[in-house]
Amino acid sequence: MKRFFKFFAGVTALTLFSVSAAVADIRLPDPQTEGGIGLFQALKERASAPGGDFPTAPLSMEELSTILWAATGLNRGDQGWTVPMANGLPPYVDIYAALDSGVFKYDWGSNSLIEVSKEDIRGNIGSQNFVAQASCSLILVSSEEGLAKVNDELKKQFAHVAAGAMTQDIYLASAALHVGARYIHSLKYPETRSALGIPDGDEIICLMILGK
Repeated sequence: MKRFFKFFAGVTALTLFSVSAAVADIRLPDPQTEGGIGLFQALKERASAPGGDFPTAPLSMEELSTILWAATGLNRGDQGWTVPMANGLPPYVDIYAALDSGVFKYDWGSNSLIEVSKEDIRGNIGSQNFVAQASCSLILVSSEEGLAKVNDELKKQFAHVAAGAMTQDIYLASAALHVGARYIHSLKYPETRSALGIPDGDEIICLMILGK
């Protein structure tokens, strides 16, 4: 009987571990949408944190939620986003967050992080050494599926305009939260594409690193 209970306990523990290891999506806390510094103060403080001394302390989940919401969050009920999208389409530039716990895709509809992998890729995606020091890296990727209804000649233009608006919102939200942010264009594209597992038609546009 004792052997049975030991076996049962072991199987139960293994099952619970397997479930917890497999399900690692993160439901982010509600973003901060009120208070904080004014728009013109945020514009005044908006700046790229220096690469040589980039802050390395991690963000809180609420801070990350607020910055991601600022980038592509719903701000008018079920329709309307914090950045302009052509033809009223849902956001067609995806955001992937690289953290120490793995890689996640931001779901703007549920304000959640959907796990892509458990690998820490932060040290292998940027060309500059200081990129690896950032506690969080946001990778902006144009979605071929999201752009399916857009004329082929305009897809790249629309995606890059949207990404530009998104990075500006990330800068402003970071300034309001006193979080260091920096735009990075020099990436290790093959390594990053492989780590994200994105379709061939998706394009990696840029990287935004964050830290406190």
